Amino acid sequence: MSTLMEKEIFEQAKVLSDCLAYNGRALDELVDIINKGDFAGIMIAARGSSDNAGTYFKYAMESLTGIPVALAAPSVVTMYGKELKLKNYLVIGVSQSGAAEDVMAVLSEAKRQGAFTAALTNNLGSKMASMADCHLYCNAGEEKSVAATKTFLSQMYLLGQLAARAAGDAEVIRELDAIPRNLEKVYALNDHIKGLAESIKGISWMIVLARGLNYAVAQETSLKLQETCYVNARPYAASDFLHGPFALVDENATLLLIAPSGPSQGDMLKLKERILAAEGKAIIYTDKEEFAQGCMASAILPVSGSDYANPFYNALVSQLLACNLSLARGLNPDSPRGLKKVTITK
Repeated sequence: MSTLMEKEIFEQAKVLSDCLAYNGRALDELVDIINKGDFAGIMIAARGSSDNAGTYFKYAMESLTGIPVALAAPSVVTMYGKELKLKNYLVIGVSQSGAAEDVMAVLSEAKRQGAFTAALTNNLGSKMASMADCHLYCNAGEEKSVAATKTFLSQMYLLGQLAARAAGDAEVIRELDAIPRNLEKVYALNDHIKGLAESIKGISWMIVLARGLNYAVAQETSLKLQETCYVNARPYAASDFLHGPFALVDENATLLLIAPSGPSQGDMLKLKERILAAEGKAIIYTDKEEFAQGCMASAILPVSGSDYANPFYNALVSQLLACNLSLARGLNPDSPRGLKKVTITK
């Protein structure tokens, strides 16, 4: 079965190249504002996959520049009717449709207080794009599948570029610039991932674990498995998982570990050994085959990089897994039950 989701997954190498080419000037202008401004911090307002892209940005921006980044709770404004003190913040609204009313409520409150605002959308004609002081455009083309793939990766890409450029980190910028080419190498894993999906098609629940910048990928992986496969997938930062949820691990538990090279890999491999000792079943994404020893399944990535780049490769593997697992379970990943492409919350 050919699906829109699969088609859009395989468009992403070009999408990332196109969105970077389109946004060069806007990124430079926003970087200039960040570097000249005296912001107390940056506030990201988003929902769903866009919020997961914000998690990536939080880790990237804070680790590269030291500027604190907070993820807004829009309900503070929309449900409780309270005022957030945003005057000294850069406030960024992220929404693929540009129609998220609760995100726009945060932006409106920021503008009322005189804060500088930016929007990141895949809709040039959206209200959110026009209301912000600066707009970053995914330039991904229409996304027809309900599950966000190319809009998520392009959001994360533009936010990563923003963090790297604000830091003036030439090495990270070079690494991010190479991502579109490297995605082409990851596509070659698709046949292997089809087999992986077939081997776990009877699964009903899963725990997804990562640390640092890849925690955003754990969040997004869980969301994709929930909405396209109806798997009760739950994401945890590996460090938090050890504080209590580890008690869930027994012979009935399946855990997906995202363990690329980098500062988190040692901790992830120690956690894998604890899971196996507790008779849990482990699936692992890694870049070294020997690290998959003892796991029931693995995806060995053909590319590696720092924690600023490898989340893109891991996210692509998870998109392929969700699409293939949905099909293996006899489902249609393009039309999840009870969902539609644009969800408006207040």
